[in-house]
Amino acid sequence: MVKVYALTTCPYCKKTLKFFEEKGIKPEVIFLDELDLEKKEMAMKEIYSYAGVYAVPVVVHRNTVVVGFDEEKLERLVEEMKDEG
Repeated sequence: MVKVYALTTCPYCKKTLKFFEEKGIKPEVIFLDELDLEKKEMAMKEIYSYAGVYAVPVVVHRNTVVVGFDEEKLERLVEEMKDEG
């Protein structure tokens, strides 16, 4: 399962979600700006634990973390997922 931490207003988040949609992948999306304060704080701690920065979008799949919209890294992630079956 791919998890994406995002903001509803972030253009790079939108590009990342569109990328996955075009690849036929439905990630679990956590929109930080739709969470209550307690859940947002927990999500921000998760983001930092994965990425070492407070940024969006953050894509997480197993041991792979992609920060920002990096099409090359996202393509590699999709290939890894295909190889997994």
